[in-house]
Amino acid sequence: MNALLKISSLAVVVAMLGGCFGGSGGSGEPRPDPAVDFTAFVKTQIGNTNNTRAAVQINDKEFNFNDQNNEQAFDDLFIQ
Repeated sequence: MNALLKISSLAVVVAMLGGCFGGSGGSGEPRPDPAVDFTAFVKTQIGNTNNTRAAVQINDKEFNFNDQNNEQAFDDLFIQ
């Protein structure tokens, strides 16, 4: 009975450790960017404009618009 308990415990430990090394970290695919606050992103882009600036890549970004109920969210950009 003692040998069976040792073998079972060893099998459980091996299975748990095996799960640590076979996760999604080794897939080779880049992870998507974390969610970006849309209001902050837009204000940053408008504040950084010029005629020679390269376009900003927005594919694979997930935007969160936290100002959905704020009608004045962009007023500071357009009111002078």
